[in-house]
Amino acid sequence: MLLLSIPGFLAVFALLVEQRSDILHGKEQDALFFANQIATLQRVDITDTQHLLYNLAKDATLLDTQQQGCPKLLKHALIINKEFANFGLATPTGHVFCSLHPLKAPISIADRAYFLQAIRTGTFSIGEYQNDRSVYSETLNFAQPVYQQSQLKMVIFAVRRLTNWSESLSHLPLPIGTRVMVADNYAQIVAEYPYSKKTLGRSVSDDWPSDLQPYVTKTVKDKKGLHHVYFRLPLQAPQSELSIYFDFPFDDALHEVNSQFILVTALFLLTILVLFWTGRAQLNRSLLTPLNNFSKAIGALAHGKEHKLEHADMPKELAELAAHFERMAAVRLHAETIAHNKNAELNTLIKALPDNYLRLNKAAKILDKHGDRVNNKQYIQEIFPTHINIRIKAAMAMLENQASTYFEYAHKENGQNTVFEIRIQRIDHKDEAILIMRDISQKKQQEEALNLAALTYNNSSECMVITDAQGYILDINPAFTRVTGFEQREVVGKTTSILSSGRHDASFYEQLWQSIIKTGKWQGEIINKRKNGELYTEWLTIDTVYDEHDEPYRRVGIFADITDKKLKDEQLWRQSHFDELTDLPNRTSLKKQLNTLFGLPEHTFAILLLDIDHFKDINDTLGHYYGDILLKQIAKRLKKLSESSARLTRIGGDEFVLIYDRCTDRKNAIELAEQILDALKVPFTLENDTYPIAASIGIAFAPEDGKNTEQLLKAADQAMYKAKQIGRNGFALFSSELREKAEQRILLLKDMRFALAQNQFEMHFQPIVSMHTRQITKAEALIRWQHPNKGMISPAQFIPLAEETQLIHQLGEFAFDQAVEVLQKTRNLHSQLQLSINVSPIQFSAKHTTLLAWQHQLSKHQLTPDMLVLEITEGLMMQGEGRSQKRLTKLIQQGFAIALDDFGTGYSSLAYLKQMDTEFIKIDKRFVDGIEINEDDLVLCETMILMAHQLGLKVIAEGIETATQHELLKQAGCDFGQGYFYSKPLPKEAFISYLERGKA
Repeated sequence: MLLLSIPGFLAVFALLVEQRSDILHGKEQDALFFANQIATLQRVDITDTQHLLYNLAKDATLLDTQQQGCPKLLKHALIINKEFANFGLATPTGHVFCSLHPLKAPISIADRAYFLQAIRTGTFSIGEYQNDRSVYSETLNFAQPVYQQSQLKMVIFAVRRLTNWSESLSHLPLPIGTRVMVADNYAQIVAEYPYSKKTLGRSVSDDWPSDLQPYVTKTVKDKKGLHHVYFRLPLQAPQSELSIYFDFPFDDALHEVNSQFILVTALFLLTILVLFWTGRAQLNRSLLTPLNNFSKAIGALAHGKEHKLEHADMPKELAELAAHFERMAAVRLHAETIAHNKNAELNTLIKALPDNYLRLNKAAKILDKHGDRVNNKQYIQEIFPTHINIRIKAAMAMLENQASTYFEYAHKENGQNTVFEIRIQRIDHKDEAILIMRDISQKKQQEEALNLAALTYNNSSECMVITDAQGYILDINPAFTRVTGFEQREVVGKTTSILSSGRHDASFYEQLWQSIIKTGKWQGEIINKRKNGELYTEWLTIDTVYDEHDEPYRRVGIFADITDKKLKDEQLWRQSHFDELTDLPNRTSLKKQLNTLFGLPEHTFAILLLDIDHFKDINDTLGHYYGDILLKQIAKRLKKLSESSARLTRIGGDEFVLIYDRCTDRKNAIELAEQILDALKVPFTLENDTYPIAASIGIAFAPEDGKNTEQLLKAADQAMYKAKQIGRNGFALFSSELREKAEQRILLLKDMRFALAQNQFEMHFQPIVSMHTRQITKAEALIRWQHPNKGMISPAQFIPLAEETQLIHQLGEFAFDQAVEVLQKTRNLHSQLQLSINVSPIQFSAKHTTLLAWQHQLSKHQLTPDMLVLEITEGLMMQGEGRSQKRLTKLIQQGFAIALDDFGTGYSSLAYLKQMDTEFIKIDKRFVDGIEINEDDLVLCETMILMAHQLGLKVIAEGIETATQHELLKQAGCDFGQGYFYSKPLPKEAFISYLERGKA
């Protein structure tokens, strides 16, 4: 009974809790109503202030003040309105020219928010907590602009001391323990009751809950355990908002409600306990004892026996139940007798069934039999294989413990496997059993086929859906659920339109069904919608199953989600067609666009190939990270410039191509190029620093400059290089002259490769003599190309091309090998001879070079590195601590002598001369040529010689052609001379003969 009372108790308890909550809510609403009345009084106070200032601003006498003292109108207003500490007037610039409260010094309120707001809005404004400079007290100020004929003349302001406002709150009829506080727009306290000077100006959150919402009560328990109800009500004002906060003590109301709640709950529990003990005694007498008698009667009935129930002491209802029970027991016992008879009938029925039956005793001996396979057999050994006989006998021996046995076995008959099902069932109350033998071969085959189909259906990674002929879903496989999110119960009986995405129109589905009706099949890509609303793309195949009348019976849809595949395909396509850094079309896209344009009949267009000048310097100084940022900024600027007229692509590095499809003549392309150059003149910003950028642009026109994509790009590239050659930061148009130069360059490169293979190159050696003895001490190895058809080709023609194509490495190795050969042959003639060979900067900067292996090759021929002088240019010395500088340092450490060629034509940096271990400088021929007739040239030569000697360097003068030049340089202190005055460059054998003569 106690358990039965629990729901009632819970219901009453919930009702009491709800009643308690309603009472507390009512108390809160009473407090809120009281707070609203107080807030209304404060709003009226603010509104009165607004009306006062508005009426003062409209008074004509105020405008007659002309900024000469304060009008009597304000003085009267201050006398009447005791709550204000001061009234004043200020010019539109904030200068206070009128203050009823004497000022110690001129003041300006131009920085006060209430003044600025009044000026900006042209209406009444309310300030915030401040220390007023006119009354030297904490105040809240109000302002009203004064206009004359729509022109701002002045601003009238009223000053209210915060102590005055707090005192006004103390006159309100507030309940004991109530706290009231007014805060400004910045949540600073401007008035409080009970009043405390310390709190004025402080943040509300210092003393009050910080998360109070307007018009919403909040009950908070303080540190002393006392409960308070807090409210926040806005005091709306134009362009500003004050808030009034209330704190009502709530413990008395809460104590009253809780006491009432506890009392009612205790009375209810006491009532429940009394009812429980009274009911338990009555329940035992009228229910539990009769139930015990019923239990005994049921136990007897379970054993097939009768049991009489005593009705005398039972309640009327249970007595009637006992009578019903006795009648039921009689009926059941009678039914058991009938069931026994039915069992005999069942045995007869078994004999009539087509299966084979055996009745066996515990020893597995056949007592009875029925069926084609057993009728003529006497022993089970004749019917079953040996291992089955053993299993049957074991089952019969365990009849007491195992009433039934089931197993299957396969037996080969007439070359075919036959599967039999064996069921052994014990006969109740006997040591006998019935054995049923059934041929299940066909059933097994069907099961295997069904299992295979189900396995395929349920485990297929492809989604499958089976519908009727009209498209109503009959079944789906698990893959369907995984992809679409729909469970089987959600889709069975519905059409496949449950997956419709709305992305295909009616004609699409009409064509689909026409194909299915006509051919029974459909296959294609379709966009459907998952249960969660997400769209996906599938590849769908639909087939139709027909019945015996060749009518559509079922339709099977098989589909796979190809959303990810399509996304990956799109990503791969985008990666292959767009630049990852700038998101611009890349070289692949460019070529496709150009191929498309070339496919249009009689179509003319232009391309502009843009290369950033000195972009490598940005990467080398700032790093590739900022280089990438700069490229994105450049791309953004170019895209903005060209989006209306041209298509922009980035083809790699710092190269961009614009396709000018609307180019009607060359002038249009030139104008676009000029616009690009102008746009790039605006410096770019990286890490708060600005960087000027320039570019070289090559312009080519189709079809005249190129009849296909490759030709046109090549033409633009050649024009771009021309723009760089003529000074960079400009553009150049492709011309036939450029094409001819390009063709000549290609032909020259082809000839040079052939010349290397056919040994057409040879080395000439020009002696270098001592200026004082005119003895040969050195020689410079100079490469020459003897072309079979064109004759001698100048190094100035093929060396730059060799450097550009990296063939300079082969030429450098050839020069080194020839120098080694000459040193070997002249060792006996001139043991102190030094040979100079020119080394290109490319040989130093290339990733792979053989320079550092020269020492080893010299040692193999018993030669030393100091026999060779490596001539380098000043540009190499300017490359800092890079790969080139490290290799140069290594060669010096190996013992090679270094000569600085063409000194005076480049940087001529003393710092680099001092830093590098250079042995010689070579004065360029251009300085030597004029020393006979130009004193300045002679002075330059003398200065260079003096400077070199001061640094411990020897000087070689190039291009000496006269005796006078020789004498002048000798007198200047030059160490060595080289030029036609001594000897022209000689072939190898002629040079050796020249050495034999010993003197120039």
